[in-house]
Amino acid sequence: MATRRILLSLRSIALAILAWAAPGHLSWAWGPHGEITQAAVDVLAPDDALRSQLGDQIGRLRDYCWMGDMRRSLHREPNDWFYADDYLLFPTMTWHRDHLCPEVKTTYEPCFRQAVAGLRSETPANAVRWIGAILHFLEDTGSPPHSAEIRGEVHSKMENWVDGKAITIADYHPQLLGQTEDEAVGGFLHRMDRLIEFSKLRAERARPFVLADDRPSTEPIVLESALETSRVVADLLHTLGRLAAAGPAGATLRGTVVSSPPAGLERLPAKVMLSGTRLAALADAEGRYEFRNLPAGPQALAIIRPGSADAFITVTLSVDRETTQDVTLREDSVAGNLVRNASLESTWLDAENPDGWYPVHHRDEHYWESDLLPLRAGEDYQAQVSWQTEAAGKVVVRLFPGSGVNVAGTDAPPLLLGETERTISVPQGVTCARILIFGKESPASICKHIALSPVR
Repeated sequence: MATRRILLSLRSIALAILAWAAPGHLSWAWGPHGEITQAAVDVLAPDDALRSQLGDQIGRLRDYCWMGDMRRSLHREPNDWFYADDYLLFPTMTWHRDHLCPEVKTTYEPCFRQAVAGLRSETPANAVRWIGAILHFLEDTGSPPHSAEIRGEVHSKMENWVDGKAITIADYHPQLLGQTEDEAVGGFLHRMDRLIEFSKLRAERARPFVLADDRPSTEPIVLESALETSRVVADLLHTLGRLAAAGPAGATLRGTVVSSPPAGLERLPAKVMLSGTRLAALADAEGRYEFRNLPAGPQALAIIRPGSADAFITVTLSVDRETTQDVTLREDSVAGNLVRNASLESTWLDAENPDGWYPVHHRDEHYWESDLLPLRAGEDYQAQVSWQTEAAGKVVVRLFPGSGVNVAGTDAPPLLLGETERTISVPQGVTCARILIFGKESPASICKHIALSPVR
């Protein structure tokens, strides 16, 4: 476990350096993500299994192929909000990876299997986001500077000097990567190795033109990579649909989660996790959730939502009937609490990693970072901590302008051991916060409960 923490710390440092080096959140973004995805979707046959499984949600692939660049963010849509990490982190991938080779290669198998599981067992609205995650890592790999491990200004120019309108693979017929999930994983890894070699060669050809600031000569070379990437995406989408359709049938679990979210987070639904599995889904706007093709027998559920106490329920599933489990969440002990998993008890992601909290090592400091919490400038908030008996650490509320992603924050005075509450005035220009629990051990060994709520 010590080795895992050291590796996690080194990766956190690397990601922090990347975030610092990039002048903007999407400055290193492979520009034509959406066009690459759409071109692949367009060549799926009308009767392709993925089309029937996703229904009208298939059009959202063009949006969610950006999922990897949304990490640590609160993604806001008109009627639905979600934390991007809910679709980027799961039991077989518990920390964020670099999007360049070679580390991006570690995302392929876990994200592939997660997408199959989500498509087979979850609602289309959830499945399309799981697929969006693997699409992002695949497409980033196909970017010439990503495959060739090029950073800096050359990276940004090389992957964005391409005409998205020219990306079409109309004559391509998607290929099945394998008949079974294991075969398909092997086929996908082989296909990705070929894509890396393909795009590395394009990077070498394009680099002299980029250095000469010659965009017209760069564009057709980068387009070759975009087109090949789109072909790989088409193969992936076709394969995911076939695998999910061929999976074993099983039990169905559905129900409604009733709860009272805090003001400002009404559009962020409950998260329902099946303990001991890779399955976790967000309920819809009415609180409805559903899982299909589950094994029969007892199944433990963990449910979290801001403003509510965490809930833990066990149900017994049967393959010959549908199981309905409605849940009414109790209000959190602190009214209006913006923090999910405030008790730090839900550990679907990792036994040492409370859901909704992310471990960071920065310089000589170890801390655990909460989800991004939206605030209202000019208002007062109350931070409250219930400490463990033998705790060793401190709690800090870090305030951020804008989205709070890849921007510097300002720390409010910390809550030290023995201090249980502090009022924080939110200045103009600040729109969100994170709570940081400092300490080398699990945050659950430091705090029993933590809250940030508006002062009434």
